[in-house]
Amino acid sequence: MDAGDTRWGWICPLCETAASVTKDRDPDTFRWECDADECGAVGFGFTSQRRVRIALCEYRERYENVYR
Repeated sequence: MDAGDTRWGWICPLCETAASVTKDRDPDTFRWECDADECGAVGFGFTSQRRVRIALCEYRERYENVYR
């Protein structure tokens, strides 16, 4: 699976730009980072790519609900 595939939820919840997902070597966890230079949003410490996707979707829902 391509981490840039937006069908799977790899989108920054703050600016709706693609988010890159990478595996940290130490402590063997996954992280996401917004690809937009001006955004700088990041999430880390996830146990799998699936957990990253779920967290991004949940973060997006929470963020959208703040301004309703």
